[in-house]
Amino acid sequence: MKYYAKLISVNENVEEEVIFAFGEYNICCFVDYSSVPLHVGNIYLVELGLWFNDDIQIEASKDKHFFIKRERETFKHIINGYLFEDKLILSNLIFQDESFYDFSYFENDFITLESDRITVSIID
Repeated sequence: MKYYAKLISVNENVEEEVIFAFGEYNICCFVDYSSVPLHVGNIYLVELGLWFNDDIQIEASKDKHFFIKRERETFKHIINGYLFEDKLILSNLIFQDESFYDFSYFENDFITLESDRITVSIID
């Protein structure tokens, strides 16, 4: 999905590591693609995605709150949201992935998953 987001920070040691503000969420992202130089404080049109090193592990969640939690100082995030078709909904954010169709038995319910990365591509 595409969003406008404000660039909060760029890691000095790992240039692909950035933090973008998406309304109520500040998310550490891995930059997949950018044809423009990035400047802290600027707003960019970006496309968000999820990256999984292995198979997606999804569990039913008893927690009916939306959240994204970063695992320590890594790119990994634990995400709790509402699954609808191929979309994981977190109030003002939606992650879309065809792999979610494989988990249709969780559809219309809250789930928790662990993403190895949240990717971001900067759109010109």
